[in-house]
Amino acid sequence: MEKRLLFPGCLVFARFQEYELAAKAVLKRLGIELVDMDGFSCCSSSIVPPFSSDWINLPAYNLALAESRRMDIVTLCGSCTRSLRLTQQQLAGDAVQLEEVNRRLAEVGLEYHGSAGVSHIIEILAGRLDKIAAGATRPPGYRVALSHPCNVIRPSAALRFDDPWKPRKMRDIVEAAGATLVDYDLEFECCGATLMMVDEEWATRAARAKLHSALDAGADLMVVSCGNCFLSLGRMQDRLGPDEPELPVMFLPQLVGLALGIGKEALGLS
Repeated sequence: MEKRLLFPGCLVFARFQEYELAAKAVLKRLGIELVDMDGFSCCSSSIVPPFSSDWINLPAYNLALAESRRMDIVTLCGSCTRSLRLTQQQLAGDAVQLEEVNRRLAEVGLEYHGSAGVSHIIEILAGRLDKIAAGATRPPGYRVALSHPCNVIRPSAALRFDDPWKPRKMRDIVEAAGATLVDYDLEFECCGATLMMVDEEWATRAARAKLHSALDAGADLMVVSCGNCFLSLGRMQDRLGPDEPELPVMFLPQLVGLALGIGKEALGLS
């Protein structure tokens, strides 16, 4: 069985263990064993770079750690994916910065060469649509609305994965799993998560609008593949007000796992 390192990222590791459980269960069914990435650090995310040029040392450390174990990385978080991929792109084109990064990494016995691959779980699942479709013996009976993780697809020059404005990969995966997709007006709009750091009211409006748009289109489930999306659209629905309609939110590998006949407990579902 193929093995890859799981880089859960801070948010998923601390708050969304069900996402990690589901990812491990589903990828194992599809022929990939996810190995815990012991010793990983923060990825620097998208909020650190504006404040310090040293941001690149953290993702470079994680990439060098994977290289030392001769394994590629699977990510669950959009921000982690973006940070790691941007680091790969930047160090590939800047020999001076690469030398400085490796000077710092030498202090912890590591060196960055750029040999470890980084793939978000959407990329892994999208590359195995035939296996998903063949194994989907229990198609979920949901009408599914999607929230696409923006940092997995933008900036497209670094991520090089999907259409940055109208992504298709999550849609392909859900269709392979046999669920019914619901088109809704705000499918490709922001979930509001990152906006929470600058304007909570604005962020709440964005989340409320997205949820209402999906409900109005007839969705009975929102599916996400990013901890930030789940936080904004799922766990924080109670901040929208007691009279607001609710829309259940599920992680993408949980939906795929149900289709594949994996038990709810193994997918982190109650």
